[in-house]
Amino acid sequence: MKIIKLLAPLLISGLFAMPSHATQIEDSLSWADLDNGSAAIKYSSDYEDETKYFEAEITHSTSGEQRLYFRDHSSLGDYICSYENSIPESTAMTFNNQAVKMLRWCIKYTDSQSYYLSYTPDTDRGHTYVVNLFKTALLPIKIQYNNETLRFPVTGFTKAWNSGGGNAI
Repeated sequence: MKIIKLLAPLLISGLFAMPSHATQIEDSLSWADLDNGSAAIKYSSDYEDETKYFEAEITHSTSGEQRLYFRDHSSLGDYICSYENSIPESTAMTFNNQAVKMLRWCIKYTDSQSYYLSYTPDTDRGHTYVVNLFKTALLPIKIQYNNETLRFPVTGFTKAWNSGGGNAI
């Protein structure tokens, strides 16, 4: 009887334990590696077979502002959206434990019937935070997104940002 009383809390806590999923980075291409204003990681999760790609790119918005965009090139785009949208949805990503409001668009690949998701910070404050984080970080940035924890490269970001052309005049 004493053994049951001692084991009961352990057994009950086992019922409430959350499963742990690991994200495995398979390849990482830094801003310096690509030299085109972008960086990317290739990763997989222990709970599914798909290899996923997560990319960041410095480009200009439709209003001509230099911005940082993130793109999810996994099948998640096909699950979340099935048509391009011109009005973004709101969501959040966490960068080094700081939540940032993000705008999300569904975009169709030009050469297939599949879609990908594109993100950029929703507010000027959020965009400034993310850009400054990439400029000052010495180690890869921890991005929590879609139940994954990604370590995103920062090497060469400042040079890429400064070479991005700035805001359009």
